[in-house]
Amino acid sequence: MRLSDFAGQIAYDLEEFCKDYGHPHGRKFTFEVTSDAVTYVFADIVGIVRAGEVIFELCSEDLVCTRKAH
Repeated sequence: MRLSDFAGQIAYDLEEFCKDYGHPHGRKFTFEVTSDAVTYVFADIVGIVRAGEVIFELCSEDLVCTRKAH
């Protein structure tokens, strides 16, 4: 995976997300994404609620570290 300014999106069903984590409004989240034996950690990601989903946009500016995947 080669990071550009925009690395990708993660989308969840809003109802399921709220059951598991609470409503995302006003909250920041951390995601770990593994690709090609490298784990990328994105922090302080704010979700956008749209059409029954919560969408998190992963950008290179939110990348806080990388490490070899286990």
